[in-house]
Amino acid sequence: MSHTIKRWECDPKLSDMVQHAGILYLAGQIPEDLAANTRGQTAEVLDLIDRLLGKAGSDKSKLLSAIIFISDMREKPQVDAAWLTWADPQSVPARAVVEARLLNPHTRVEIVCTAAQ
Repeated sequence: MSHTIKRWECDPKLSDMVQHAGILYLAGQIPEDLAANTRGQTAEVLDLIDRLLGKAGSDKSKLLSAIIFISDMREKPQVDAAWLTWADPQSVPARAVVEARLLNPHTRVEIVCTAAQ
C-alpha cells in the first residue's frame, strides 16, 4: 500500500510539516520575537503549531508527542505556564522538556511535535 507524502512550507533545508499515512511531523518551531521572555516565546511557538496543524485539517487535540527544547531549565515554569494555557486538557500528548543550546542565544524555546491528521 502506497501513501502519499505531502510537505508544507518548504525551503532548501527543510519542510515545516510533512504528512504521511495520517501522521503530521512538524520540524522544530522557533519564535520570531527574540525579545520576548520564555513564556512569550513559548506562546508564539504554540500559535505557529496551531497554524501549521490547521493547514492539514488537524489541531492540538490530535497531538501525539511534543519535545520542547529550552535554553535554560530554570525557565521551565514559564514554558509550563504557556503550555497549560494552550494545551487541550483532555488530549495532552506525550511530552519531554530538554535543556539545549539553541540556534541563537536569544532563542529560548523550540518545539518539535507529531500529530494525527
